[in-house]
Amino acid sequence: MDGLFASAFSLGAPIRKTFAVISMAVLGLMLSACAAVSPAAPDPIDPLSSASAPTDIIIGAENTDIVDVSGNVLVTLTYSEDGDAAVAAAVGILGEPTEVRHQDRTNHYPEVDGTSWGGFDIVVNRYPAEALLTGEARFYQPAFSVQATAATTDADVAVTAVDLTRVGDDFDLAAEGQPANRVHTDDAFGIRSVAIDLPTSFSGIIDDAGIEMTYGAIANAVPDSSTVTQIVAPAYLFSLS
Repeated sequence: MDGLFASAFSLGAPIRKTFAVISMAVLGLMLSACAAVSPAAPDPIDPLSSASAPTDIIIGAENTDIVDVSGNVLVTLTYSEDGDAAVAAAVGILGEPTEVRHQDRTNHYPEVDGTSWGGFDIVVNRYPAEALLTGEARFYQPAFSVQATAATTDADVAVTAVDLTRVGDDFDLAAEGQPANRVHTDDAFGIRSVAIDLPTSFSGIIDDAGIEMTYGAIANAVPDSSTVTQIVAPAYLFSLS
């Protein structure tokens, strides 16, 4: 054991010198290799994915389209079709909603579930079973409705009606040139309304217990407001009944 330690000790200086030389050589090679490797380039942006991102929500009398920057329709939400499927399709395009809420049935309205992206809502109607009986005059019963409460969603997707009316626009300009029966003021609540799009593929006039009501895309202004505060579809306008 003593001989082994003695031999190792006596060879220590040359070994340390040789190790130092080798270490410097290895370090030099490592530095050279690092200098030769360029930083990794960022992943290229997929032009298809950026082009297909939603830029506009367009509200019409019969359906709402979500489109991309090129005007390609990413999804069409038709009010007469399944409301839950419409919400799922919108989530797939617009992302997760900012708010989900529920409202119980009232004397005038069915139970509803609302989904909001901030400025744009989908409201799914939950009609009671007895209201779905056929062969009787009844209310027009769309599976869901949509509403705009701002000019853009929280994710900066523009929300507009098919005639380009947006929340925040001057109400009188939106109503300008419209037939008198397409503009209405609610005497009880002071809400002003104008029909900005009416149905084309169906009459829009639905028998309702002896009266006729026309449904479409309606822009509203609350009392003491000169601007459009809400766009709803499908909704009815009393002045067209």
